[in-house]
Amino acid sequence: YNGVGLEAGNRVTNLMTNTFLEYIRNFGDVHNMEAMIGHSFEKFVERSSFIRGTDFPNENFQYLVSAATITDAEASYFEKRTNSYFGRLKYNYDNRYLITFTARYDGSSQFGPHNQYGFVPAVSVGWRISEEAFFNVNAISDFKFRASYGLTGNDGIPAFSYQALYAGGANYNTEPGIRPSQLPNPDLKWETTSQLNFGLDLGFLKDRIIFNADVYAKNTSDLLLDRPISGTSGYTFITANIGELQNMGVEIGITTENIRKDRFSWQSMLNYSMNKNKVTRLYNGQPILDVGRGNNSFIEGEPLSVFYGYVSRGVDPSTGDIVFTDLNGDGEITSDDRTVIGDPNPDFIGGFNNVLNFGQFTFSFFMQFSYGNDIFNGSRIYIESLKGEDNQLKITEERWQNPGDRTTIPRATITDPNNNNRESSRFVEDGSYLRFKEVSLSYTFKPELLNRWKLSNLKMYITSRNLFTFTGYSGMDPEVNYAGDDILRMGTDFFTYPQARSFIFGISLGI
Repeated sequence: YNGVGLEAGNRVTNLMTNTFLEYIRNFGDVHNMEAMIGHSFEKFVERSSFIRGTDFPNENFQYLVSAATITDAEASYFEKRTNSYFGRLKYNYDNRYLITFTARYDGSSQFGPHNQYGFVPAVSVGWRISEEAFFNVNAISDFKFRASYGLTGNDGIPAFSYQALYAGGANYNTEPGIRPSQLPNPDLKWETTSQLNFGLDLGFLKDRIIFNADVYAKNTSDLLLDRPISGTSGYTFITANIGELQNMGVEIGITTENIRKDRFSWQSMLNYSMNKNKVTRLYNGQPILDVGRGNNSFIEGEPLSVFYGYVSRGVDPSTGDIVFTDLNGDGEITSDDRTVIGDPNPDFIGGFNNVLNFGQFTFSFFMQFSYGNDIFNGSRIYIESLKGEDNQLKITEERWQNPGDRTTIPRATITDPNNNNRESSRFVEDGSYLRFKEVSLSYTFKPELLNRWKLSNLKMYITSRNLFTFTGYSGMDPEVNYAGDDILRMGTDFFTYPQARSFIFGISLGI
């Protein structure tokens, strides 16, 4: 009997403590002060194991101890500890002038003994102009100006990155062995981001219209990334503080009560965000190229995680091959002819939410949009390849077949000497979209019925998610990235499972 047995285990331990002391004091009618100090500690440990066995005596033996052959065995251990001291001081004068100081002193086990702690202070001020005696504009119910500057720290790297690590399994001739698996970097330290922010809050018509706007500039230094090194060292990268990153942007939010009546109301919320980023410095100016399926790259002077590859000029009608741009003019297409071919960062993103109430009915819909971002459709490299074992898209029926054919799909070939399917601008598409993210209709029963039925609440609802999507992207889902939230590998589609359209019907009942 040749069966396969699997056993996997995962154990997570998370210990967290938070202790703080707060002091609040009013001095007269116009002075208010709040002070707080605290301490927090967290320890996170994760252990996992996996083992696979084959060749069981028969199907009745269901535990791996009965397997004749153990084919795979893996185990991992992750531990992270943080120790933080923090404080905050707030002062408010007559609800007009506001100032807040905050500070944190954070320690992380991600860094070596000499760099474990980082200090990150911040200050913010506010001026509520609408409370001033000289301000007398009836249409404006709230007018507030805000400004802040502060630092934040980041320790988001794999555990034990600063240490020299060794791994077992380096066996030879039936003898057990160990091998070095990671270069040490005892100089690793906190990644730090400084942010300057200016904001404005406005309320009109007794706050029936609320407007918020923020303009910010962020600069990240000591950027934590994997720096490529020569393979002759026995390694391909080392985790290090290697660069600087700049972000500048605008965020706008508008909330309106369009209709406010006894039996009918309508509220809308619109938010808009625009962010421009740029890599301003890397270690010795050395770019980090070809990360992930989309050849995402970090290059000084370019936005974060741009796509890097060849420029496609379309199919040559005489040969059926893709023509690539010879950027350096040497008469050959080589890796030196690669350049930035796309940017996964959108020009702007936003959302538009509406809530309508009519009697006991509530109808809401939320639309989400993104504009100006590129997607590298890595799936097409395989499903438009006209070779291999992958199923092909219907568009490949429009491939080049005879001299003079004009098409966007190159010829079918087994050998592909021109490498038509190399990473190029051919697979970069506009990823802009507008999506009805959630639509919901609910009915809440009246209080008199609830009292009769001895219930505290009763509501019936139906909700649809991802109902409609409007986009020019040819893939299954424009809101996609095969690597999840990884900022190194952005905007790439590689056979990524799309977000499902769902319909949910439910009843909420309280007794």
